[in-house]
Amino acid sequence: MRWIDIALPAPGGCQETDRRLAEAHALSEETPQVQERFGLDTPAVAQHVERIGRELFQAVTAADAGAFRPDSARDGSATPPCGDLDADTRIGYHVLAADQWVGLPWHLLHNGVAYLLETGPICAAEHGSRVPEIDPPRAWMQRYSHALFEDTSPQQRERTCPEILFVPGHGRDEIRRLMFREADGIDSALNIRVPAAARLRIPGAVTPGLLASRAMLYQALHFAAPTSQPPEISKAGENRWLAGLMAAAGRTGADAVDELVGLEMEVLGVDPIETALDQAVHAHSRRGAAKSVGGSTTGRDARATTGWLLDDGPVLPEQLGSGGGLPALVFSNSWCSLAWLGQRFRRAGSSTFVGTAIPIFSRPARLFAALFYKALGSGLDCGSAHRQAALALRERLGAEHPGWLAYGLQGYGSVRLADL
Repeated sequence: MRWIDIALPAPGGCQETDRRLAEAHALSEETPQVQERFGLDTPAVAQHVERIGRELFQAVTAADAGAFRPDSARDGSATPPCGDLDADTRIGYHVLAADQWVGLPWHLLHNGVAYLLETGPICAAEHGSRVPEIDPPRAWMQRYSHALFEDTSPQQRERTCPEILFVPGHGRDEIRRLMFREADGIDSALNIRVPAAARLRIPGAVTPGLLASRAMLYQALHFAAPTSQPPEISKAGENRWLAGLMAAAGRTGADAVDELVGLEMEVLGVDPIETALDQAVHAHSRRGAAKSVGGSTTGRDARATTGWLLDDGPVLPEQLGSGGGLPALVFSNSWCSLAWLGQRFRRAGSSTFVGTAIPIFSRPARLFAALFYKALGSGLDCGSAHRQAALALRERLGAEHPGWLAYGLQGYGSVRLADL
């Protein structure tokens, strides 16, 4: 696959581009309010994010009308073939933007007819798509550049199989049950092929200190937390009604009505308990989510100083990267993580970040995660895996469900499990 670099002009270089980007940013900040008014996963939300995508497309083409033409003369990079003819022949779009614009949901690029994600992967970063030659090189960059990892014998695969640490976020026991369903789905997706492309490590608990000291032992981190509300420690008084609902739901035999998911991740049944929890959590968080994105005291300033909320307290990307051991790939399946955590994790040392651009219910969030790792485990790079997972989720939920557009990618879209 070939990535083409689409370099935006520096701020002030094109007034129309600046205006369109500012409008796209404002619309992105309004998304939770739109969801508050119409519902988290309604067609109105899909229409709103399409509007964001059109603004982003017009921002790019205002400065370069031919930006998205597959011109071989453009700067970019080629990725090693993965054996998937469709993926290997695709053109990927790598948006090179200034710091202030990288966090925008570039995967929503829409040309007025269709989303560009339908035709090729999309990634964004402050740098180009070409893997740099640094001294000393990061391990994945060295493997990537020299196309290593060719010995596929069981002994070699067992020795080099990358490990992904599953990090559960803060939440009540009932919420944690949903988080570990996500882990089960990811583990099943990675083990579809034999031998498995990667191993998922699922600890009983992860503390900030443990994560900071052991992150370097893994090749990727996957964080699971509520995706429909901002990270916050619940107050017992405010949540008494929610606790009562959960307790009542638990008495109906939730364990016997679990959602059934096959190897192809096809949903065969829907857990009514889970649906009730999704709706309850969203209802509880409506005002908080709207305030957070609207720029109140719990808004952008707070987001800039917070990170992952674990049961024993918060952990910041900067803390994880202080020892130089942050893994190359970080997937934060948590509330609106793309905009407020993506750049921070990459500045702290990760190479690629996958996260949510809009609030989303837990069921489509878990489905996307499983579909992403299934595609990644088949040999695709992160960009192609993100695209394939999004389109597969659209097939499951329908084009008017915004879930398939909920995730974005920052950094190097060319990262593969084989290189980790």
